[in-house]
Amino acid sequence: MAGEAGAAVAEDFRLFVDQAPVMIWHAGPDRSRDYFNQPWLEFTGRPFADERGFGWIDGMHPDDRALCDATSAEAFGERRSFSMDYRLRRHDGAWRWLLDTARPVLHEGTLTGYYGSCVDITEMKQALDERRRALAERETLLAELHHRVKNNAQATTSFLGLQASRASNPSVAAALRGAAMRVMLATLVQDRMFRVAEGALIDLGIELAATARTALDIVARPLVSLVVAIEDKLLLPASKATPLALIVNELVVNAARHAFPDGRGGTIRMELRCPAPGQGELVVVDDGIGVPESLRRNTPEGCLGLHLVPRLARQAQATMRVENQDGTRVTLRFAHA
Repeated sequence: MAGEAGAAVAEDFRLFVDQAPVMIWHAGPDRSRDYFNQPWLEFTGRPFADERGFGWIDGMHPDDRALCDATSAEAFGERRSFSMDYRLRRHDGAWRWLLDTARPVLHEGTLTGYYGSCVDITEMKQALDERRRALAERETLLAELHHRVKNNAQATTSFLGLQASRASNPSVAAALRGAAMRVMLATLVQDRMFRVAEGALIDLGIELAATARTALDIVARPLVSLVVAIEDKLLLPASKATPLALIVNELVVNAARHAFPDGRGGTIRMELRCPAPGQGELVVVDDGIGVPESLRRNTPEGCLGLHLVPRLARQAQATMRVENQDGTRVTLRFAHA
């Protein structure tokens, strides 16, 4: 009776394996395969006699054989599980990608063989390949667009500088030079942001510190110093970090050019902190003369940055407060993850 029961269980197990929605195989310790379930045989369209041993390899794509052989040989030698993907010829002649996963069978420490299962991943690989191609094309287009924008910005900077050198009106010349400087500084910010990998977060403190130092260096006010105080680390996507960096550009340039007249010296301080969970605070403050009413107008002599900064703050979804006492203090608050 026990023998009959065991035979029944074995037959039930074989029926179960042949009805499984995956292709299953078994190999001995020498890697020679001695069993394939019905889904495998239906997939290849070959009889068991042709598949057994190493005959099944005849259906593998020639380009995949060497790597698969090395992968399985190493795993068998180390008695560990392994996975590999390869192309196997279907009964209709089509090459299909399979993900083959195998685990060793040990009996009292002795390797008796391996059981493996295969699933068809052709559509998944095709979708991934298509996504990779689309991303590669997108990266190529973005690189070309960035290159053209950068070249146009450089041409614009040169043109504005040339026009400034030819302007007879000092105010117009100063406005043209200021515009050229803004274009150049904005281009530097955009260039750094472009080099950030897609989906990566930017360390805002590092970016704003670099932006502020570059802006002050280009304005060339040797008696004006910059102090940077980064109290907390904030990570933001490029879409939100970019307008904040452009704001720092404008505020540092405006402070260096207008807060310290007649060549006097002073200090510009940039602070970045998290005053509350999920909230960032950016402060740019100087100890200069403040912003006179005459410079608040959007004129060639005025501070164009005071008109640009609120627009950039809206892009960054930040609130802004300007205080004009013992210098100028601009505070921006924004949300962050």
